[in-house]
Amino acid sequence: MNTLQSIILGIIQGLTEFFPISSSGHLVLIPFFFNWESPPLYYIVTVHFGTLVAILSIFYREVYRIIKAFFLGIFIKSKRSNNYFKFAILIIIASIPSILLGFFLEKYIDKFFYNPLIAAAFLIITAIILLAGEKRGKNIKIKNVKNNAFIAFIIGLGQAIAILPGISRSGATISFARFFGIKRTECVKFSFLLSIPVIFGSFIFEIYKSHSIIFNGSFSEIKYLIIGFIFSCISGFFAIKFIVYLTRSKNLNVFAIYCVVLAIITFVVVYCRSF
Repeated sequence: MNTLQSIILGIIQGLTEFFPISSSGHLVLIPFFFNWESPPLYYIVTVHFGTLVAILSIFYREVYRIIKAFFLGIFIKSKRSNNYFKFAILIIIASIPSILLGFFLEKYIDKFFYNPLIAAAFLIITAIILLAGEKRGKNIKIKNVKNNAFIAFIIGLGQAIAILPGISRSGATISFARFFGIKRTECVKFSFLLSIPVIFGSFIFEIYKSHSIIFNGSFSEIKYLIIGFIFSCISGFFAIKFIVYLTRSKNLNVFAIYCVVLAIITFVVVYCRSF
C-alpha cells in the first residue's frame, strides 16, 4: 500500500459505510479493479474506526445521553423508564447477533475479503434487501423501534450478516427496520448508533491481534493506517450528513441499482481477465 491508495481507500470507506452499498465490498473490489494488493484486515477495521469517529462527531449528544442513562439505570431503578436507557438496552440486544457471529466465524471471514466474485454476489443480495425493505415499508403501519426488543434483535441480524463483504451494514439494518414499517429517518439514526459498539469492538480486537505486525514493522505501516483513518473520518462525516438529508424524502432504490451495476461490472471484469 502507498499513500495514494491509503487515501482513496479511506475516502471509499467513509462514503460507503453510510451509503447502503457495502464498504467492505468496495474495499475488496477497488483493489481488484486497480490490481492493488488487498488491504489487511487491520487496515479495514482502522478505516471503519474512522467512520465511528464521524458518527460521534454528529451524534455525540445522543451517545452521551444514552451512555449516561444506561449507567444511571443500572444503579437507580427509577431511571430505567428513561427512553435513553431503553434505547441503550435495545442497542445491546441488537449487537448480540454480531458478537456471536463474529466469535464463531472469525477464523473463516478473512478468505471472503480476497474474492471479488463473492463480494459481487453479496452486492446483489444487498440490492434485493434494499428493494424488499422499501417495498415492505410502504405497505405496513409505521412502528417505533424504541420499545420493541424483537425488532431490535432482527435489525441486529441485519448487522450481523454484514460481516460478509458485499452485504451493506447500513443497508441491511435500515431495510430490516423498514420491514417493520419504521420511519426511514428513524431507521437511519438507529443504524448509525447501532454501528458504534460493533465497530469499536472489531477495531480493538483486530488491532490487538495484529499489533505485532503493525508496531514491529516499518513506520510506513502506521502512517498508512493514520492516513486511511483521517480520510475515512472526513468523508464519513459528509456521507452521514448527505444520507440523513436524502432519506427524509427519498427511498434507497437508487443504491440498489448501483449495487447491481457494480456487481455486473465485476462479473464482466473477472470474465475478461480469465482469458
